[in-house]
Amino acid sequence: MWTVFFSLLTCLVKYSFSGRSVIVPTKYGDVLGYATDLGRIFYGIPFAQPPLGSLRWNLPAPISRWAPATINATEIPPACPQPACDIHDILCPKTTSEDCLYLNIFTPLQNNSSLLPVMIFIPGGNFQFLDASLVIYEADRFVNTTNVVCIFIQYRLGVLGFLATGTGSNDFKGNYGILDQRLAIAWIKSNIDAFGGDPNQITLFGQSAGAQSTALHYLTSDMQSFFQAAIIQSSPMAVPFRTYAEYITPTVLLAEKLNCTVGNLECFRRASYQDIITAQTAVNSMVTSLKPLIFFEPWLPVIDNTIVHGQLLDLVTNVSFPLKPLITGTLTEEALGFIHDIWSTPVSPKVYVEVGIAIFGTKFLKIIERYPPEGSGDQRPLLARLATQWIFACPTRVFARKTATYSYVFGYPLQTNGTFNSSGCEGHTCHGDELVFLFEAFWTNLTTNTDRYISTALTTYWTNYAKSKDPNQPVQIPLAWPKVTNQSEQYLYFQDPLQIKENYLKDDCDFWDEIGY
Repeated sequence: MWTVFFSLLTCLVKYSFSGRSVIVPTKYGDVLGYATDLGRIFYGIPFAQPPLGSLRWNLPAPISRWAPATINATEIPPACPQPACDIHDILCPKTTSEDCLYLNIFTPLQNNSSLLPVMIFIPGGNFQFLDASLVIYEADRFVNTTNVVCIFIQYRLGVLGFLATGTGSNDFKGNYGILDQRLAIAWIKSNIDAFGGDPNQITLFGQSAGAQSTALHYLTSDMQSFFQAAIIQSSPMAVPFRTYAEYITPTVLLAEKLNCTVGNLECFRRASYQDIITAQTAVNSMVTSLKPLIFFEPWLPVIDNTIVHGQLLDLVTNVSFPLKPLITGTLTEEALGFIHDIWSTPVSPKVYVEVGIAIFGTKFLKIIERYPPEGSGDQRPLLARLATQWIFACPTRVFARKTATYSYVFGYPLQTNGTFNSSGCEGHTCHGDELVFLFEAFWTNLTTNTDRYISTALTTYWTNYAKSKDPNQPVQIPLAWPKVTNQSEQYLYFQDPLQIKENYLKDDCDFWDEIGY
């Protein structure tokens, strides 16, 4: 599971809630939200009917008009069902329900008559964890200081969102979570003008599994009319989507845990979602594929040749239509937290070799020649470096060479002052750490001028891009960010100070390109 730990912040109070009610009339009916001292918030707006009963493992059904009733959008909606988590972790949803297809909208306090650029964020979480209402996504300051509209969408997760058995009438076809995203994006385009957003100025962006999802929409011809630009943050590009054949093993194991037969859809639908999640959690610990990266995301999109037409790195190579402007990039130590989650104690050189052979087979002979054990001590830093390059940075370079207008690397560490165990990430830059700086939810807790400088720079580049498709305008920026060209693979390096560099991990990524993903 994605692990960004800053528990110190859980005891800190959110920006003061002024309690001012806000009502927005939409074509579906009125929506009641509220205004803080920093922005307007609308939590839990439904974009689809609850996926219950016959709608479980089915296409999302469009929401019906709710007028004359008013939607109460002042309370955080439940997260979609997912495995249990530590309730003391700020990334652990407080409630879950199958009735979870909602979106959250943040708008500035004041706006003139012109419509504002819209940014639609798809949250990450390995396609089976987290939700759209995490405290790091409290974006009222973000929208108010930048004058954009920002929306966070929820979609079905895990087994309920991605279980796939085939394309027949008695099959679970899969990709329900992706279809939820598509319906949410369509709802936003049709209704966001009521909230002051411009339906013709939409930027899709996402992080981790949300970045994989964004990349998928970016490469899908059916989705091109719904957005004008995209930002892909820390996509694990090397993680392969499953085929229907590769879903057979996890489906059989899941059916056994639910006391169902694979072809008995009604048996699956009779099970409570709690029992389904219990079975999902059990299957998560089992070997369901010979592809080791699928253990990282066991329930994910299936190549159905309707919604998903192939692997991302193949799709981007064979795309047949003009691609829209794109920002894409990764963090310097994406895999460090994951490695420390798997191995809480030091890894010896012997174990490093055993793990390498198990994952890479005969390819590891070349890998260990380039990446030999580092001394006789803990090899986790080396494992994290390999995984960061293999899963994130280098396949992202492959993707970026076909698509990127702008490229970045984020290397500014999230400091927690050593007040808790942060899965080896204290003083490092781990997967998801940029989100704390991007959405400014903890602005008052960014205690140094440099913290705020990095946060302001990141926010300004992102929202400039949403406004003009150029991160350098219209708002003044600290450093001009050049486009990627065939002659120069320049990137913006988020560090103190900001820098423009070239050819990130060139020699290492050339090696991984040769080895293959």
